[in-house]
Amino acid sequence: MEQDEQLEDWYVRYHSIFGKRYTRKRKDRFLESLTADIRQFRSDVELETFKLNEKDLVEYKNLYVGDIKKADTIICTYYDTPAAHLGPYQFFDVADRKKNTMRFIFLSAILYIIVGLVFTWQVAMPVFQTNALISPVSLLCILFYVLYFLFLKSIARGWPNKHNLIRNTSSVLVQLYSTKNFRNEKLAFAFLDAGCTNNAGLEKVMNQSNATVYMLDSIGSEKKLYQVMSNRKLATSSNSVETVVSPEIANDRLVYVISATKEKDRFTLSKDDLKQNQLSDTNMNEVLLYLKQLVGRNNK
Repeated sequence: MEQDEQLEDWYVRYHSIFGKRYTRKRKDRFLESLTADIRQFRSDVELETFKLNEKDLVEYKNLYVGDIKKADTIICTYYDTPAAHLGPYQFFDVADRKKNTMRFIFLSAILYIIVGLVFTWQVAMPVFQTNALISPVSLLCILFYVLYFLFLKSIARGWPNKHNLIRNTSSVLVQLYSTKNFRNEKLAFAFLDAGCTNNAGLEKVMNQSNATVYMLDSIGSEKKLYQVMSNRKLATSSNSVETVVSPEIANDRLVYVISATKEKDRFTLSKDDLKQNQLSDTNMNEVLLYLKQLVGRNNK
């Protein structure tokens, strides 16, 4: 990948400074930084805020570069990062993703509650029995409980995963680089919300556009690269990216570009794969070449 100095700056910023993008506040900070970076070389940047329905309290935000409604091709990736979870990452399986996250939350909450009960039995009860309520040691116990329940609330809504370089900062970096180097009136880019939960951002784009959508997901691991789709006619020729037609892809305008281990019809990344702290330069460069060929094909 060219322009090493700029890429190194983006790598530090989006891997270290904005490496966790789980809460709305952290995601907004990331979007502010990403927008500022892109506006240095492009002006056609738009932030869309939406809800799944009017009564929904959760807001989602997609960032677009180019006009997604006029584009024939949209290259996209999700920018949010996952909650800590049990088991490997199963591509295309939202139900399995939710189940593994809920298992981790349940086990973490049980262990945390046990710690609270032990503290109450061994520390708090003896303190409150032998000291006045307004005393230094009693006030420390009260402070402990305030912090305890605040922390329990965080556990209940999911604990942000700290290893996010592969899933999905690697794809964000490639797409950010592509927004600067690939320009075409019929080409747009989308940085999508909720890729780690319910795919709300992707569904929003699919509903607003008739374009062919290429989704980059976890492309920076050491595993083999695949383009996974329901329609082989969309395949881009590449020696390093294997084409797979999968029943998991319901929309015939959607192509996933991933790095994964393939087992029969399933694509996975293990916990060790997800914890990688170094990107595969080979895969990063191959995906850039893939996108360059894709853009060149659509320019004809």
